[in-house]
Amino acid sequence: MRHQLLYVGFLLALLIGGVAVGNLLADRGTEMSSWTSWLLLLAALGILAVLAKLFLRPAAPAPAETPAVPRRHDEILSLQRLAQIVQRGQTSAEVYRVLLESAVQTVRADAAWLDLDPSHTGIDETNATQYYHLLPEQADTLRTGLRAYLPKAGEYITNDLNKHTAFVGTPQAFRSLIQLPFRGLHYNYGTLYLLKAEPSTFNGEDLNILQTFTSQAVLSIENLELMRTSLENQRTQEELKIASQVQDSLIPKNLPTDNWFDISSHSLAAKEVGGDFYDFLHLQGRRLAVIIGDVSGKGVTAAFHMAQMKGIFHSLMQENPLARNERDKFPVPSKFMAQANTALSHCLEKSSFITSSLYIIDYEQGGFVFARAGHCHTLYYHALREEVFYFQSAGLGLGIIRNESYEKHIKNQFYDYSPGDVMVIYTDGIVEARGGDGTDEYGEDRLKQRLEESYFQEAEDIKSFILDDLNGFTHGHPIHDDQTLLVIKFKSAQPLPLA
Repeated sequence: MRHQLLYVGFLLALLIGGVAVGNLLADRGTEMSSWTSWLLLLAALGILAVLAKLFLRPAAPAPAETPAVPRRHDEILSLQRLAQIVQRGQTSAEVYRVLLESAVQTVRADAAWLDLDPSHTGIDETNATQYYHLLPEQADTLRTGLRAYLPKAGEYITNDLNKHTAFVGTPQAFRSLIQLPFRGLHYNYGTLYLLKAEPSTFNGEDLNILQTFTSQAVLSIENLELMRTSLENQRTQEELKIASQVQDSLIPKNLPTDNWFDISSHSLAAKEVGGDFYDFLHLQGRRLAVIIGDVSGKGVTAAFHMAQMKGIFHSLMQENPLARNERDKFPVPSKFMAQANTALSHCLEKSSFITSSLYIIDYEQGGFVFARAGHCHTLYYHALREEVFYFQSAGLGLGIIRNESYEKHIKNQFYDYSPGDVMVIYTDGIVEARGGDGTDEYGEDRLKQRLEESYFQEAEDIKSFILDDLNGFTHGHPIHDDQTLLVIKFKSAQPLPLA
């Protein structure tokens, strides 16, 4: 309707203006008549009306932004669903069915299928291919054409199948394709195919999310296969040994190295498997994320929750493509804890909880920010003040409060470090280790004294000094809780910031 009014208004303006110009030309050399003046005035008003319609019309609504955060939330819930299936000991076919459905939901695909290798996936030939809103005949046609023209390494997205060499002249019901292989440490498990009806509807963000999701899914699948093998062939002790190997694979072996700091770590489970965890993740802008945590309880259940927390850490600390600046691309520690608490509330037993601390070290700016979710207080040596102290920060464990009010119980704490400063991060298995008559605890005061005596050494030597004293204190007593110790020392000679 608006366009029709504009068109009529514009024609009216031209008509009246033309009549006016005609009168002017007819009466050239004479005074302008009052009738002509009125025509010119009406012409001007008509043109102004057109311009007003053009320039004063309401602005078109801005296109909706991609809901990156909800999609990331869906991805986390899908990972948790897989982990819970593994924990319940479901069949491989059930795991792959949920994997296919979760991948479809994560990128909102219209159809999909999953080709599996029966020799490595623990399923029989009849379940080697699974479909979602797709006929087997359609999948066969697409599979045959795609195998005839294999993509180059790293090319997983096809924007328009109608332009694909294998399908030229044969219109396809689905135009966009993501073709993603499943690879573990030792085997290729199969290939996932996701389809959309419209062309060019998959992007790099979809691919990044899927790659993160599938890598964690393969880990869950490998855990399931390892656990099933142990149940079939070995006694309970051997089962726990395999679970310990799986958990050990989740603990970082290669610590971050840099000219700005030294890191040394120690981890020891009280049983074959434990609930302590720690991890590192390099972020943009010369920043390092360090997380440590302790799952309530011990044994296999705690180990599964530890693996879930590790997956949540890597999922939530992905770069947000909608961020307006570099600092907003990753969540601050308090925001991470609130999001992790929401995610964990769907999978933790009511009696379980997790304590954790997350540190984001900006070693170019010379500072760090951290949040403590009920975890042990951070021990710190300040080189300029020559002082050893504990950060007294508030915080509540994950899973204790399972609603939106949790965010009120977690706060960020900022601190500028100096060259030569030392940070000691640990779990309660260190300070609660028992010695003497079996009731004495190692304690925070003794740990503080050991740092006062060793702060001038390298990170590895500080860690060894503390552990030697701890082992001497607990000599003759069994370990009753998992022990984890991280020592971070900011080097005395800090590099110059990048220009």
